Amino acid sequence: MTDALNADHITKVFGGLTAVDDVSLHVGEKELVALIGPNGAGKTTFFNCLTGVGPATTGTVKIGGQEVKKNTKAYKVAQMGISRTFQNIRLFSQLSVLENVLIALTNHYKENFLTAVLRLPAYYKTEEAMEERAKELLKDFDLEDVMYFPAGSLPYGTQRRVEIVRALATEPKIICLDEPAAGMNPEETADLTRLIKRLQTEYGIAVLLIEHDMSLVMNLAERIYVLAEGKLLAKGTPSEIQNDEAVINAYLGGGADV
Repeated sequence: MTDALNADHITKVFGGLTAVDDVSLHVGEKELVALIGPNGAGKTTFFNCLTGVGPATTGTVKIGGQEVKKNTKAYKVAQMGISRTFQNIRLFSQLSVLENVLIALTNHYKENFLTAVLRLPAYYKTEEAMEERAKELLKDFDLEDVMYFPAGSLPYGTQRRVEIVRALATEPKIICLDEPAAGMNPEETADLTRLIKRLQTEYGIAVLLIEHDMSLVMNLAERIYVLAEGKLLAKGTPSEIQNDEAVINAYLGGGADV
Protein backbone atom coordinates (compact mmCIF):
# COMPACT_ATOMS: atom_id res chain seq x y z
CA MET A 1 0.00 0.00 0.00
CA THR A 2 1.35 3.43 -0.98
CA ASP A 3 1.78 5.97 1.81
CA ALA A 4 -0.34 9.11 1.61
CA LEU A 5 2.80 11.07 2.52
CA ASN A 6 6.46 10.19 2.71
CA ALA A 7 9.05 12.78 3.73
CA ASP A 8 12.69 11.62 3.70
CA HIS A 9 15.60 13.45 5.33
CA ILE A 10 14.00 16.90 5.21
CA THR A 11 16.32 19.78 6.09
CA LYS A 12 15.45 23.47 5.93
CA VAL A 13 18.14 26.12 6.38
CA PHE A 14 17.55 29.87 6.74
CA GLY A 15 20.91 31.60 6.37
CA GLY A 16 23.01 30.05 9.14
CA LEU A 17 20.01 28.62 11.02
CA THR A 18 18.92 25.03 10.52
CA ALA A 19 15.22 25.10 11.37
CA VAL A 20 14.53 21.47 10.37
CA ASP A 21 17.39 19.00 10.59
CA ASP A 22 17.22 15.69 8.69
CA VAL A 23 13.64 14.77 9.65
CA SER A 24 11.88 11.76 8.09
CA LEU A 25 8.19 10.98 8.51
CA HIS A 26 5.52 8.94 6.78
CA VAL A 27 1.73 8.81 6.96
CA GLY A 28 -0.09 5.77 5.64
CA GLU A 29 -3.35 5.82 3.72
CA LYS A 30 -6.24 6.81 6.01
CA GLU A 31 -3.81 7.10 8.95
CA LEU A 32 -3.98 9.83 11.59
CA VAL A 33 -0.52 10.95 12.73
CA ALA A 34 0.47 13.79 15.06
CA LEU A 35 3.59 15.96 15.06
CA ILE A 36 4.25 17.56 18.44
CA GLY A 37 6.98 19.58 20.09
CA PRO A 38 7.58 22.83 21.97
CA ASN A 39 7.23 26.23 20.33
CA GLY A 40 10.10 26.84 17.94
CA ALA A 41 10.73 23.14 17.37
CA GLY A 42 10.28 23.52 13.59
CA LYS A 43 6.84 21.96 13.19
CA THR A 44 5.25 24.65 11.02
CA THR A 45 8.44 25.01 8.98
CA PHE A 46 8.27 21.26 8.35
CA PHE A 47 4.64 21.65 7.21
CA ASN A 48 5.76 24.40 4.85
CA CYS A 49 8.35 22.05 3.36
CA LEU A 50 5.71 19.38 2.79
CA THR A 51 3.20 21.69 1.11
CA GLY A 52 5.50 23.79 -1.07
CA VAL A 53 5.03 26.99 0.94
CA GLY A 54 8.73 26.94 1.85
CA PRO A 55 10.51 24.14 -0.05
CA ALA A 56 13.07 22.03 1.80
CA THR A 57 16.76 22.79 1.35
CA THR A 58 17.43 19.06 1.02
CA GLY A 59 15.34 15.91 1.19
CA THR A 60 12.41 14.48 -0.76
CA VAL A 61 8.63 14.59 -0.36
CA LYS A 62 6.26 12.09 -1.98
CA ILE A 63 2.47 12.44 -2.00
CA GLY A 64 0.68 9.22 -2.80
CA GLY A 65 3.96 7.85 -4.14
CA GLN A 66 4.54 10.80 -6.49
CA GLU A 67 7.66 12.85 -5.80
CA VAL A 68 7.32 16.61 -5.44
CA LYS A 69 9.94 18.17 -7.71
CA LYS A 70 12.13 21.00 -6.50
CA ASN A 71 10.58 24.48 -6.67
CA THR A 72 7.09 23.16 -7.41
CA LYS A 73 4.57 25.93 -6.69
CA ALA A 74 2.34 25.42 -3.66
CA TYR A 75 -0.84 25.26 -5.75
CA LYS A 76 0.72 22.53 -7.90
CA VAL A 77 1.69 20.59 -4.78
CA ALA A 78 -1.93 20.91 -3.61
CA GLN A 79 -3.12 19.42 -6.88
CA MET A 80 -0.96 16.37 -6.14
CA GLY A 81 -3.18 15.60 -3.17
CA ILE A 82 -2.12 17.53 -0.09
CA SER A 83 -4.09 20.27 1.65
CA ARG A 84 -3.51 22.23 4.83
CA THR A 85 -4.79 24.71 7.37
CA PHE A 86 -2.72 27.35 9.15
CA GLN A 87 -2.18 28.42 12.76
CA ASN A 88 -3.88 31.71 11.95
CA ILE A 89 -7.15 31.23 10.08
CA ARG A 90 -6.78 32.21 6.43
CA LEU A 91 -10.30 32.34 5.11
CA PHE A 92 -11.44 34.99 2.64
CA SER A 93 -13.24 36.86 5.38
CA GLN A 94 -15.38 39.09 3.13
CA LEU A 95 -16.58 36.20 0.99
CA SER A 96 -19.39 33.91 2.05
CA VAL A 97 -18.76 30.48 3.51
CA LEU A 98 -20.10 28.96 0.28
CA GLU A 99 -17.76 31.08 -1.86
CA ASN A 100 -14.76 30.00 0.25
CA VAL A 101 -15.55 26.35 -0.43
CA LEU A 102 -16.25 26.99 -4.13
CA ILE A 103 -12.79 28.49 -4.53
CA ALA A 104 -11.26 25.29 -3.19
CA LEU A 105 -13.34 23.17 -5.57
CA THR A 106 -11.73 24.84 -8.59
CA ASN A 107 -8.76 22.57 -7.80
CA HIS A 108 -10.69 19.73 -9.48
CA TYR A 109 -13.45 21.38 -11.54
CA LYS A 110 -11.84 22.97 -14.58
CA GLU A 111 -13.01 24.21 -17.96
CA ASN A 112 -10.92 25.15 -20.96
CA PHE A 113 -10.40 28.77 -21.90
CA LEU A 114 -12.98 28.98 -24.69
CA THR A 115 -15.69 27.24 -22.67
CA ALA A 116 -15.21 29.72 -19.84
CA VAL A 117 -14.94 32.85 -22.00
CA LEU A 118 -17.87 31.99 -24.25
CA ARG A 119 -19.99 30.67 -21.39
CA LEU A 120 -20.79 27.48 -23.27
CA PRO A 121 -23.27 24.97 -21.76
CA ALA A 122 -20.44 22.92 -20.27
CA TYR A 123 -19.40 25.98 -18.23
CA TYR A 124 -22.80 26.24 -16.54
CA LYS A 125 -22.89 22.48 -15.90
CA THR A 126 -19.55 22.75 -14.14
CA GLU A 127 -20.77 25.72 -12.09
CA GLU A 128 -23.86 23.79 -11.03
CA ALA A 129 -21.83 20.70 -10.12
CA MET A 130 -19.43 22.78 -8.03
CA GLU A 131 -22.21 24.51 -6.13
CA GLU A 132 -24.01 21.23 -5.51
CA ARG A 133 -20.83 19.64 -4.14
CA ALA A 134 -20.05 22.66 -1.96
CA LYS A 135 -23.53 22.62 -0.44
CA GLU A 136 -23.26 18.88 0.21
CA LEU A 137 -20.05 19.39 2.17
CA LEU A 138 -21.45 22.31 4.14
CA LYS A 139 -24.57 20.34 5.01
CA ASP A 140 -22.49 17.33 6.01
CA PHE A 141 -20.55 19.45 8.51
CA ASP A 142 -23.54 21.41 9.87
CA LEU A 143 -22.63 24.64 8.09
CA GLU A 144 -25.70 24.80 5.87
CA ASP A 145 -27.33 27.55 7.95
CA VAL A 146 -24.33 29.89 7.62
CA MET A 147 -23.34 29.21 4.01
CA TYR A 148 -24.29 32.73 2.87
CA PHE A 149 -22.72 34.52 5.86
CA PRO A 150 -19.38 36.32 5.40
CA ALA A 151 -16.79 33.87 6.71
CA GLY A 152 -15.14 36.51 8.86
CA SER A 153 -18.38 37.22 10.75
CA LEU A 154 -18.62 33.72 12.24
CA PRO A 155 -17.47 32.57 15.70
CA TYR A 156 -13.87 31.41 15.90
CA GLY A 157 -14.68 27.70 16.22
CA THR A 158 -17.03 27.85 13.24
CA GLN A 159 -14.39 29.57 11.14
CA ARG A 160 -12.00 26.72 11.97
CA ARG A 161 -14.61 24.24 10.79
CA VAL A 162 -15.06 26.16 7.53
CA GLU A 163 -11.31 26.18 6.98
CA ILE A 164 -11.11 22.41 7.41
CA VAL A 165 -14.10 21.83 5.10
CA ARG A 166 -12.45 24.09 2.52
CA ALA A 167 -9.30 21.94 2.75
CA LEU A 168 -11.45 18.84 2.34
CA ALA A 169 -13.05 20.32 -0.79
CA THR A 170 -9.74 20.02 -2.67
CA GLU A 171 -10.19 16.23 -2.45
CA PRO A 172 -6.76 15.57 -0.94
CA LYS A 173 -5.04 12.31 -0.08
CA ILE A 174 -3.83 13.95 3.14
CA ILE A 175 -4.78 17.03 5.15
CA CYS A 176 -2.19 18.80 7.31
CA LEU A 177 -3.78 20.61 10.26
CA ASP A 178 -1.62 23.22 11.98
CA GLU A 179 -2.82 23.71 15.58
CA PRO A 180 -6.53 23.58 14.74
CA ALA A 181 -7.59 23.62 18.42
CA ALA A 182 -5.66 26.80 19.27
CA GLY A 183 -7.94 29.36 20.91
CA MET A 184 -10.89 26.99 21.22
CA ASN A 185 -13.00 26.39 24.30
CA PRO A 186 -13.59 22.79 25.53
CA GLU A 187 -16.90 22.44 23.67
CA GLU A 188 -15.37 23.65 20.40
CA THR A 189 -12.39 21.31 20.91
CA ALA A 190 -14.73 18.35 21.39
CA ASP A 191 -16.53 19.24 18.14
CA LEU A 192 -13.19 19.58 16.37
CA THR A 193 -12.06 16.18 17.62
CA ARG A 194 -15.15 14.55 16.11
CA LEU A 195 -14.66 16.44 12.83
CA ILE A 196 -11.03 15.35 12.47
CA LYS A 197 -11.96 11.74 13.15
CA ARG A 198 -14.62 11.93 10.43
CA LEU A 199 -12.02 13.02 7.87
CA GLN A 200 -10.30 9.72 8.47
CA THR A 201 -13.18 7.32 9.02
CA GLU A 202 -15.88 8.67 6.66
CA TYR A 203 -13.83 10.35 3.94
CA GLY A 204 -10.83 8.01 3.99
CA ILE A 205 -8.33 10.86 4.16
CA ALA A 206 -5.02 10.68 5.99
CA VAL A 207 -4.39 13.41 8.56
CA LEU A 208 -1.13 14.93 9.82
CA LEU A 209 -1.83 17.00 12.91
CA ILE A 210 0.28 19.63 14.70
CA GLU A 211 -1.26 20.31 18.08
CA HIS A 212 -0.35 21.46 21.60
CA ASP A 213 -3.51 20.03 23.16
CA MET A 214 -2.13 16.71 24.37
CA SER A 215 -5.53 15.33 25.30
CA LEU A 216 -6.70 15.80 21.71
CA VAL A 217 -3.49 14.29 20.33
CA MET A 218 -3.59 11.24 22.57
CA ASN A 219 -7.26 10.63 21.77
CA LEU A 220 -6.83 10.89 18.00
CA ALA A 221 -3.34 9.93 16.89
CA GLU A 222 -2.35 6.41 15.89
CA ARG A 223 1.31 7.40 15.84
CA ILE A 224 3.20 10.47 17.07
CA TYR A 225 6.42 12.15 15.98
CA VAL A 226 8.17 14.53 18.38
CA LEU A 227 10.39 17.42 17.24
CA ALA A 228 12.79 19.36 19.43
CA GLU A 229 15.13 22.07 18.14
CA GLY A 230 14.44 21.02 14.57
CA LYS A 231 15.39 17.38 15.09
CA LEU A 232 13.33 14.23 15.46
CA LEU A 233 13.41 13.39 19.16
CA ALA A 234 11.08 10.38 19.23
CA LYS A 235 8.37 8.51 17.36
CA GLY A 236 5.89 5.85 18.36
CA THR A 237 2.38 5.12 19.56
CA PRO A 238 0.69 7.47 22.06
CA SER A 239 1.52 5.03 24.85
CA GLU A 240 5.18 4.86 23.84
CA ILE A 241 5.45 8.65 23.63
CA GLN A 242 3.79 9.13 27.01
CA ASN A 243 6.46 6.95 28.59
CA ASP A 244 9.47 8.16 26.62
CA GLU A 245 11.98 9.73 29.04
CA ALA A 246 13.53 11.95 26.36
CA VAL A 247 10.10 13.38 25.49
CA ILE A 248 9.16 13.88 29.13
CA ASN A 249 12.41 15.71 29.88
CA ALA A 250 12.78 17.77 26.71
CA TYR A 251 9.16 18.60 25.91
CA LEU A 252 6.92 17.92 28.85
CA GLY A 253 9.17 19.38 31.50
CA GLY A 254 9.91 16.35 33.58
CA GLY A 255 6.66 15.51 35.45
CA ALA A 256 4.06 16.80 33.07
CA ASP A 257 1.05 14.63 32.57
CA VAL A 258 0.89 13.71 28.90
